[in-house]
Amino acid sequence: MAPETVLAWQKLYGAVTLLAAICSACAALKTCYDIRTGVIRPPQKSVVAWILWLPRVWLHFQLAYFLGFPSILAIGVLYAHYIGFAAFMP
Repeated sequence: MAPETVLAWQKLYGAVTLLAAICSACAALKTCYDIRTGVIRPPQKSVVAWILWLPRVWLHFQLAYFLGFPSILAIGVLYAHYIGFAAFMP
């Protein structure tokens, strides 16, 4: 593989990693906000209720993250277009 091709792939992977980190942080902030505002109410009763509540919070976080995925995909494709699709061919 040509050094230019490797560099293009590294740039694309770096950009998508950064976008995924930003999307994850936004999803975590939204989940925390929803907990604080009472959309997802933490249990008050027992340890078992807390254990059963955690997967619900995780699912809420995952849904928030997956709603940001189309933005990551669109920006990644536009960035690959900016670099030039020919640069990715070995």
